[in-house]
Amino acid sequence: MGTMALNNFIYLVLALMLILGAVRIFHLLRARAMRGLAARWSFKYIGPSAPPTWWWNPPYRMGSPPVGTLHFHLQGFAIRQVWNVIEGQRNGRDVLIFDAIWGSKGGQPLTFIACKEEQYTFEADTLREKPFQSSGWTALSGTWLLWFSWTMGTRRIDHHLSGF
Repeated sequence: MGTMALNNFIYLVLALMLILGAVRIFHLLRARAMRGLAARWSFKYIGPSAPPTWWWNPPYRMGSPPVGTLHFHLQGFAIRQVWNVIEGQRNGRDVLIFDAIWGSKGGQPLTFIACKEEQYTFEADTLREKPFQSSGWTALSGTWLLWFSWTMGTRRIDHHLSGF
């Protein structure tokens, strides 16, 4: 019986290591894609390239963390972590793109694209992406599927950037 318990424990540890390794690889590939996106649009990649801690999402205790040098704050969103921050200008407008974990419990990953202007800028698929305005910024958060949010692919971000 002791050998079986030890085998189960070893399998559990190996499965956990495999999951953590896969998450780390996903973050590395995502950072690479976001750096490529920034280079294509002549934007500045600020980083960091992955969530700053090994554990997924400790709470950010002071409200929404400032994002980039443009001091973008989201009102009404409980942002816990921010990474892959990109900023630049498109047609004279400040643009900010970043991945984040939002939510007060557990949290969900999603991508924000924000443009410094009061008027609605984005051509959104409102079933998958949520447009909103906050403090002089127009933003999209998405992608949403079955009440869960996910990071937005770089092709989709390219599509939104080319639209304005």
